[in-house]
Amino acid sequence: MIFAVWRRVPQKVVVTFFCGICFFGLLGIGAAQAPEDPRFYISMDFDNGIVPPLPEQVVQALPILWDRIITQQARASMPKNIKPMALLRRIQPQQQGSVIEFNAARVWARLEKDHIPHIRSITAFNLKLEMSNAFGSRMTSSERDLLAFIQQKSSGLGIQTQLSAPLLAIRVQWLGDTQVQVSVRGQSRLEEFSERRVLQAGNPFLQIETWLIQILMRARDAYQWKPEAVLSPSQQAALAGSPSLQLLIKQQATLSEQITLETALQADTRVQSVTPTYLNHYSQAYRIQLKQIDDRWLLDWFAKRGMHAARHEQGWLIQ
Repeated sequence: MIFAVWRRVPQKVVVTFFCGICFFGLLGIGAAQAPEDPRFYISMDFDNGIVPPLPEQVVQALPILWDRIITQQARASMPKNIKPMALLRRIQPQQQGSVIEFNAARVWARLEKDHIPHIRSITAFNLKLEMSNAFGSRMTSSERDLLAFIQQKSSGLGIQTQLSAPLLAIRVQWLGDTQVQVSVRGQSRLEEFSERRVLQAGNPFLQIETWLIQILMRARDAYQWKPEAVLSPSQQAALAGSPSLQLLIKQQATLSEQITLETALQADTRVQSVTPTYLNHYSQAYRIQLKQIDDRWLLDWFAKRGMHAARHEQGWLIQ
């Protein structure tokens, strides 16, 4: 690809281009390949006509990346000694700026080294929004405007909206001129909640937009990456040979009830590990690693807790 570019430009431009590469070291200028993770591609546009030098653009792009992949709680305490150029993969200059791609492997390695909470995989939701006035009538025009606002902001939050993703349903019910009821349910890892909020003076929809962004970031941060525990060689060998299966529990459960069940499973001597894959009030899913192939004991285990267990395609369905 690089040679194809060189053959289309005059020789003196090639020399200048090569010197630029020498000057910037790790800086690679060329057409980027199709992105694997769009969060690592930052488009820098300077409409005022004042385009900073490329290294300065990289410095300005790094906080944008942090906004997409670092949890809200950790965002304010990011180390100041991280060098943006050390995390760079390539830059594609444009007329009013550039497209900057950061090296995902280097970024993850640095965040893991510094124990910085982050979201390793891009988070997607099947977002549903419903807004009703104080009389219970749907406010469809406002719903469309708010959904368009979320679509506009989603890339900056490091999230995607997809029909095939876990459901995240947000309902905003007006209770009067100054109060609304905000409810959240669905199949994401964000625990369902419903709370009354008071609107301050000013444009109420600007405040609702802020609340929606906060909810989306809470839902995103629920997918915070957690490192695997360090195992000894004998533990790794035992774990590699142990069976893994899925548990899908179709039953309403509060957070404390979910924790109690998960703790009881983890404490069973036949279980190697229990990993939640999604949790909400109406259903929960876990991946469990067993120490033995025989999993028939799960029938009695759940029966003693008033639940019925039956096999399904990937494991067990619990009701």
